[in-house]
Amino acid sequence: MCGIFGVRISWLAEQAGDADARLQNALDLLRWRGRDDARIVRIGDFALGCARLAISGMSSTQPAVLRGARFAGVLNGAVTNARALWSKTRPRAARRALPNDAWLPPLLFATGGVEALLGMTGHHALVVADAARDEWAAVRDVFGEKPMFVLRDAGRPVAVASTIPALRALGAPFALGSDAVRRFFRYGSTGSVAHEAGRFRAADEPQGFGTKAQSRSLEQDGAEALPFRTSLERAVARCADCEPSIGLYLSGGIDSSCLAAELAAQGRSVRSYQFVAQGQPADERAIAASVASHCGHRLVPVDGGPEVLDALFDLTAMWGLPLGDPSLLAAHAVAKAAAADGVRVMLSGEGADELLFGYSRHRAVSRMPAFRLPLPCVRGWSMGRDARILRALASPHPYAALLEVTPPMFRAQALAPRLADVAGADDALLEQPARARGATASARLAHAAAVDRSFYLRADLLPKLDVATMAAQIEGRCPFLDAEVVRAAAAIPVADRLGKRPLRRSYSNALPAAVFAQRKRGFSLPLDRWFRGALPMLDLLRDVRTRQRPHLCATGLDRAIDLHRRGVADLGHALFLVVAFETWLRTEEARCA
Repeated sequence: MCGIFGVRISWLAEQAGDADARLQNALDLLRWRGRDDARIVRIGDFALGCARLAISGMSSTQPAVLRGARFAGVLNGAVTNARALWSKTRPRAARRALPNDAWLPPLLFATGGVEALLGMTGHHALVVADAARDEWAAVRDVFGEKPMFVLRDAGRPVAVASTIPALRALGAPFALGSDAVRRFFRYGSTGSVAHEAGRFRAADEPQGFGTKAQSRSLEQDGAEALPFRTSLERAVARCADCEPSIGLYLSGGIDSSCLAAELAAQGRSVRSYQFVAQGQPADERAIAASVASHCGHRLVPVDGGPEVLDALFDLTAMWGLPLGDPSLLAAHAVAKAAAADGVRVMLSGEGADELLFGYSRHRAVSRMPAFRLPLPCVRGWSMGRDARILRALASPHPYAALLEVTPPMFRAQALAPRLADVAGADDALLEQPARARGATASARLAHAAAVDRSFYLRADLLPKLDVATMAAQIEGRCPFLDAEVVRAAAAIPVADRLGKRPLRRSYSNALPAAVFAQRKRGFSLPLDRWFRGALPMLDLLRDVRTRQRPHLCATGLDRAIDLHRRGVADLGHALFLVVAFETWLRTEEARCA
């Protein structure tokens, strides 16, 4: 797990400022992702850099350089089929302690080009270069578990990096467009990042530069689907196949509890971490304790109050984008506790809800009629379940309405008019009408799954896990996003996946019954209550500098704060988004100072 970058030296030399200083600055801005080593290599017209967190090949280094400096590569993340690839590529290397995964990409690129790179599975982003042919390629895992941003100049890729601050240090222009800002205040995520001039974009699909993108889906790549539990068992084994100590995010929910059961079945006893926010009920911790005891794991309780919010500024500065998912801060608190125990790899249940339709919005969209209902006015300040469903019923894009994290009146009154108008604010896929006349429940769920994959997972949950863990020098791994697990889930009819039925069937006898009888919560923060107390973030909302921002309407924001403080509306998440965006603006101003 690392922070990586690659850049064409000839392009870099054309930019203002000292090229060597730019390279070093980019590397320094990635050091929060890897404390074990930091290096830059130059081969031909390419410079590759890596701030490395050692997970495999602990004494090795990155970038990896082969064949008299003809080929080089940098890798962020893990190749979960590394043992099989080493057996084919270097049979003697397929021993118990695997070599550094970073050596695989340049080896595969040297023998099979970009197509060979697309045969890797796992969670990774990488850059490889061939100095002799003056060719390079960048590949990212299918779901986007590991970050990668690309700068193109006149259509030609000239720089790649794990974070926006590092890429900007190399010379990338960057600004958030109004659509991204509008999206942030509606869904809590900017979505696909694109510079307004079109020169800067997120590398959202695994692909080689100038080559055909990987078009086959994991569900339809021709491989035979295994039984679901078998696929998860194998995925957990691959994710746990590493030298350093591993831990588990154990919320007490179904997903993480099933991972705990699989680790136990494989004879692995690990530290399992469970977060409870100050003032929250302790029943979920009791379930997590029961699961840990049942599976032979050690439960490590992590408690947090409003002080967990203090990490927001540093995390935002590291990531370079506004962070709108508050559970990031709980996940980071857990990661810090795990790091203090010597853990370097944490398994997490991300992806299970998206594969197996575990959210309440999935059940809601599956039950909606196949036509739009004209409904009377719904309480515009409410984010209650009934109000959200009514808005979805009246919306031409019901699943997009169910994804919203702020009520329409908050956006209409607290934001500037150009941002309050949501028209055109969403990606084409998010706005795709899923309720054409006659659409079946399965079709609507299939559409929801596509939105979850392209938007919610890629732009919210996975960046959250990456930032939360890497800032604590820990690698996060998601067994539910393993290729075999995805194929196994896809082989199950959509209706039979709803409510995580495959997990309930497979693990009902392996876990305490309470696991399957609770409502979903996860690593949540009680923002509604905290924003009614003496929270320092309220001072930020009242600060003159904040109130004069062009994206806000100060009087509308005051009304929202008043309604929330009086208990008329629950706007904790909405107010957090204002704080998160203001935090990002201030990190940007500090960078430019």
